[in-house]
Amino acid sequence: MIKYSAADDFIEKLRAQTDIVAIISEYVPLQKKGRNYWGCCPFHQEKTPSFSVAPDKGFFYCFGCQAGGDAFRFLMKIENIGFSEAAKLLAQKLNIPVPERERSEAERQREREREEIFHANALARDFFHACLLKSSLGIYALSYLTNRGVSVEMAQELKLGFAPDDWSKLANALQKRGIRPDVLVKAGLALPRSQDGIYDRFRNRVMFPIEDIRERVIGFGGRVMDDSQPKYLNSPESPVFSKKYVLYNISRAHRAIKEAGRAIVVEGYMDAIALSSQGIHNVVASLGTSFTAEQSRLVRHYASEIVFAYDGDAAGQQATLRALSIVRAGGAEVRVASFPGGKDPDEVMRKYGPKFVTQCLESAAGLLDFQIEQILKNSDFTDLNGKVSVVNQAVPFLAQADNAVEVDAHIARLAERLDIDEGSIRSELRRQRGQKDSTRPSAIYVRRGNDSRQVTAEEYVLRQLLESPEQFATVAATLTPDDFQNGPRRVLAETIWRVAVRDKKICPEKLMAELDEETVQLLSRLLLKEGQGPAVSQALEDCVRIILLARLNTEYEEHRLKADLLLRNGDSQYMQELANAQRILTKISDLTKMQG
Repeated sequence: MIKYSAADDFIEKLRAQTDIVAIISEYVPLQKKGRNYWGCCPFHQEKTPSFSVAPDKGFFYCFGCQAGGDAFRFLMKIENIGFSEAAKLLAQKLNIPVPERERSEAERQREREREEIFHANALARDFFHACLLKSSLGIYALSYLTNRGVSVEMAQELKLGFAPDDWSKLANALQKRGIRPDVLVKAGLALPRSQDGIYDRFRNRVMFPIEDIRERVIGFGGRVMDDSQPKYLNSPESPVFSKKYVLYNISRAHRAIKEAGRAIVVEGYMDAIALSSQGIHNVVASLGTSFTAEQSRLVRHYASEIVFAYDGDAAGQQATLRALSIVRAGGAEVRVASFPGGKDPDEVMRKYGPKFVTQCLESAAGLLDFQIEQILKNSDFTDLNGKVSVVNQAVPFLAQADNAVEVDAHIARLAERLDIDEGSIRSELRRQRGQKDSTRPSAIYVRRGNDSRQVTAEEYVLRQLLESPEQFATVAATLTPDDFQNGPRRVLAETIWRVAVRDKKICPEKLMAELDEETVQLLSRLLLKEGQGPAVSQALEDCVRIILLARLNTEYEEHRLKADLLLRNGDSQYMQELANAQRILTKISDLTKMQG
């Protein structure tokens, strides 16, 4: 497929001729209210419209689920397609011919190679499936699946298969269909012999075809039916398969995930099949491996909440803890389902039934609940050393939490479980966060990323730069992107500065091509935010001053702490650091007076 860069003239022509209201109205009923159009968001369930479209700016934003972007982003999200496909679809809707673009021989070769592998994988899937259901070779494998609760109908729907216990049955069959040996090796279906020829990678295994979002077979997972090792064997990395980007069952589950607003993530193929066969369709499996940041981004494309339902044994719980840190960094809401007796979801489904599994999923614990409970479960806190160890393990998780009410509740419960004073935990929490003990006087305000006043100031400045680019020189004379806190705000500031210097102008549509999904959401929200507040020039000046004060406060604190350290070490350089701190404090005082 031909790829289009967001900088192409063709893309600019599409942008210029696109009526975003007309495009979105094909999918969402919209009603005009004021300058913008409103409707119920197509990306999450809601009864009160929170989905806004600004025709003058060419952007949409949902104040409920934070989805946002331009017409390209909308089509990519609603149709589950990439940028190139969205551009072609938009051109089709606008009756604009799609220009052909000359591709290099290397690009054409890569595309041919991928298509050959997709074709080989599809034939292999059909071969394995026929061996399972239409050949005496698969009798034992079919019996194995039936005993695991997989019906023949489910095996047909999922195209499950069986790889015969033969060194070359698949390779011979596919070569007769015109597939070259080198393609079979590149696809991971065969391995080269030490001399000439190839032999089958998968032998005597139940086969699970792995599909991408477009239902193309990209790889396979094979499971043995006895105690031999390895129990699971996945396809190797190939031009179409990279395990860290893949989730089993995503091709079937993505619509259910989007509708539910929640994805259930399990470890293995059989876990996903067990839940899906009982009507729990919003389930995917991480192929029995550690959950990756790439898999997290794939899930968050369809849902804002992830429920982990990994095995209940120690290994499964450790895998869950690793996954939680990855997902939390991506900004998703996370919960964890627990199953009795260290069992996996497949075992629990067969032993207790779908109603019990559903109850386990619905009662899934919150992120902080699970993290602290795991610490308590695996610790001996009968003596002082044990209590100290638990607090030291729990405080980093408490420090990462955003909700103060939730943190307070967990501190109270933890103090009760450990039979210690809450103040001890709070003091350690302040130390971890880099805050001074509240029982000591605080000489100066220290900047923190979640300070609401600074957040408001940063967002106001960014919005003014988007809507009034001529203000950039004035703002850039005082601030740099490093003065902005929080991931998306910092990323947006860095991109605005870079684009303004490079292109001599700030165009939100072009900015979007260089932003990740989370920062696009911020950009869209700022553009669709109602109301300007005070007179722009004065408000902008005040907000720049607030951000500058935050930077100076941080610099002051750094010099003061360095002076304290030098003084304790008997280093005379502490006088210079104190002088630096005093100089900055004078600037802070002057700026504070200007604020009134």
